[in-house]
Amino acid sequence: MRKTSYISFFIIIAIVISAFSIKMVTPKNDSFILNTTSKTFIAGTEIILTFSTKNKTTPFLFIKNSYGSNLLKPEQIDTKLAYRIPSVFTKKAGVLNWTLINEGENLLKNKIEILPNTTSKTLLESYLGPRSVLAGNKDYSMLVVIPTDMFDNPLPENTSVKINEQFLNNINSKEEKTKNLIVWNNIMAKEKAGSILVSSSSNTTNSNELTTVIYPSNATNFTINFKRNHHFADGNQITYLSTSKIEDEFKNIISDGTIVEFNITTSKNTILKTRATTINGIAKAKILHPDEKDTWKVKAFVNGLAESNVISINYEPIITNFDVNFSKNNREITVGPIQSFMNQLIPDGALVKLKIFNNNNLIETKTSTSFKGFVSFNISAEFYTENSYSFIVEVLGNSKTIDTKYYATQTK
Repeated sequence: MRKTSYISFFIIIAIVISAFSIKMVTPKNDSFILNTTSKTFIAGTEIILTFSTKNKTTPFLFIKNSYGSNLLKPEQIDTKLAYRIPSVFTKKAGVLNWTLINEGENLLKNKIEILPNTTSKTLLESYLGPRSVLAGNKDYSMLVVIPTDMFDNPLPENTSVKINEQFLNNINSKEEKTKNLIVWNNIMAKEKAGSILVSSSSNTTNSNELTTVIYPSNATNFTINFKRNHHFADGNQITYLSTSKIEDEFKNIISDGTIVEFNITTSKNTILKTRATTINGIAKAKILHPDEKDTWKVKAFVNGLAESNVISINYEPIITNFDVNFSKNNREITVGPIQSFMNQLIPDGALVKLKIFNNNNLIETKTSTSFKGFVSFNISAEFYTENSYSFIVEVLGNSKTIDTKYYATQTK
């Protein structure tokens, strides 16, 4: 009897364990079956996921893609549940993950793939840059084209894109295939300056016209020359400096506005500078004549790129002699009339210097400018008391020494 009881006990335990085992391996989603068989859809088309069930529960469908997520309620159709995917999700190509959820439990999960709509109108996004390059065979612009469907989804790999390029009288076309969603092509610069027009097309859709400008390359060495009305150092007239037509290595005239600097070295090793910008490849600068005899060495530069030859410009003195008169007990000194190379009066504003010496020691240097050919200096009694003084007068590079003059104390 006891043995029979033990056998009965073990049989009951085995049945209970078996029942628990069956419950643990039975999936909770057996009551929901996905009826939609397609795993791929075309962007922009209607997508409805349907499930058949004998269960009266109505779980939510959680959807998620790279653009966001949403929780959908089903539409009850007989014994089926239909989940309509919102258009904002159906228009975007890529993977859409879905999960059937009921009371916090995941019943079913899977994914579908939405493909670009290749039957819709193709759109082209085109980018070209930089929009300016230098002439030659080294610089280039890059064209990037992204063909998309009407929902802005990039078209599949190996989509054909035609690239057109026009320069001067030549038009070239080539065909490229998309890779990693884009097509790209280098638009090489040419040896001649000008504009390159670029366009693209795909599936009967044409892009807008894009332009890249080829500017002249770096300047090459050039020559300079000068022009003037006369060769006299009058401190009044202007010497005109100009360059030859400056070109790059491909014979393109360099860009307007290129700065050319003229360096001038005088006979006293003083450096003078003037500069100008190019128009049609030529730069023209002006500089005032010196006011005394001089020889200039002139050289021009396009800084860091090109230089010119060296030219020499000689200036001769405009006068060889002038009068100096003393009056008012030698207290007033008048220089003039100062005449130029045709015996005309020198221009107003010419610089005249009066150097005053006492026992060969320089006491003071007075300066003044000419007016109607004359200059006057006053020797003040308050500063120059009873004593003897000598003078040197300098006018436009010429000088005259005045013998010693005696100055008595001025009586009141």
